[in-house]
Amino acid sequence: MPLPLKGELVTLPNNNKAALNRLGKLKRRLIKDTRYRKDYVTYMKDIGRGYAEKVPTEEASFKNGHVQYIPYQGVYHPKKPEKIRVVFNCSVEFAGESLNWHLLQGPDLTNNLVGVLCCFHQDPVAFMCDIERMFHQANVKPEHRNFLCPESYQNV
Repeated sequence: MPLPLKGELVTLPNNNKAALNRLGKLKRRLIKDTRYRKDYVTYMKDIGRGYAEKVPTEEASFKNGHVQYIPYQGVYHPKKPEKIRVVFNCSVEFAGESLNWHLLQGPDLTNNLVGVLCCFHQDPVAFMCDIERMFHQANVKPEHRNFLCPESYQNV
């Protein structure tokens, strides 16, 4: 699927240096905190599942304004301290720009709690599902993939 870009000609400043700085901080935390490192590595190995790909060497140094390095970090939810979740932040700004500013905003799909509870009374059986890793399993068109480079595609 394509990214829902506001315009066809999106050009972003090269945030490679800022991404490498953030990556250095992440590396230091991974070295310092063994539990965080173990949980983080396990999570990152699991999210690929055929959707993540290694950046080709010839694309690793694009400077055409069509590359954006997305910062990410592992976070623990206070109610689930044993489970890490890696969060990608497309709203981070660099030189006054962010990827989110160039994406169309979708509709608010959050269900009204009252409506959800009313639906449970309509039938004797209710279904629910878990979409925990749905974000990581979107197959993006090749021409838009460079906008979603994780910050650590290069070695530090």
